[in-house]
Amino acid sequence: MSSIYDVSSIYDTYSQSMQSTSGASAQSALSAVNENTTDEELMDACKGFESYFVQKIIEKARKMVESDEEDKDEYLEMFGDTLNQAYADKIVEGGGIGIAQQLYDSMKRD
Repeated sequence: MSSIYDVSSIYDTYSQSMQSTSGASAQSALSAVNENTTDEELMDACKGFESYFVQKIIEKARKMVESDEEDKDEYLEMFGDTLNQAYADKIVEGGGIGIAQQLYDSMKRD
């Protein structure tokens, strides 16, 4: 049981660093936008921000559902963040929720 705990605590540390890295990555991509940025790079930065935002929505929704469940899946606890990020990326690739396009349009005007 102690080896599972050790792996779990290592993954928790990894997960927390990945979350801060994803947020920092989205923020730095948007901060790096300047007058020399191509339209494609700008849209990619906006999609990265939208993906991060959608990932946070998925995480909050999952926590609400999990609080009612008694039997939690050990693997989902350990790799749920990666799964949430993959879901968010797929949602954005499929058209997203519109934040990337609105942000892109706003930044193009300014």
